[in-house]
Amino acid sequence: VNNVSFIQPTTALLQAHFFGQSNGVYTPDFPTKPLVPFNYTGTPPNNTMVSNGTKVVALPFNTSVELVMQDTSILGAESHPLHLHGFNFFVVGQGFGNFDPNNDPTNFNLVDPVERNTVGVPSGGWVAIRFLADNPGWLN
Repeated sequence: VNNVSFIQPTTALLQAHFFGQSNGVYTPDFPTKPLVPFNYTGTPPNNTMVSNGTKVVALPFNTSVELVMQDTSILGAESHPLHLHGFNFFVVGQGFGNFDPNNDPTNFNLVDPVERNTVGVPSGGWVAIRFLADNPGWLN
């Protein structure tokens, strides 16, 4: 995700934060955009500059979050279901090809979007969801 390959920590993230022992478990520098953009649905580059790590992003309680999930052709395009634990979310848009942040949001359904807890990212495409971050996590 965003050029970071997740490493499963040996200590739970919430537990590490609660006991003030996050150093060595996770870092708070999860990138909000891909570090190395490329043509996600075309021929992948030889090196997508992926790093390994356990990175998080801190969201203030009750933040409205928009998340765009893009399928890639790195290992072959496929429709992949995704589930967001602890949340229902609204599917505000989806399409085929690479997500265009300048043009695709103009076609989002913000009037009556479908509510789901699982959504399939179209093969060779993208899906945009929105949710309210109201599930208490590790912020004080």
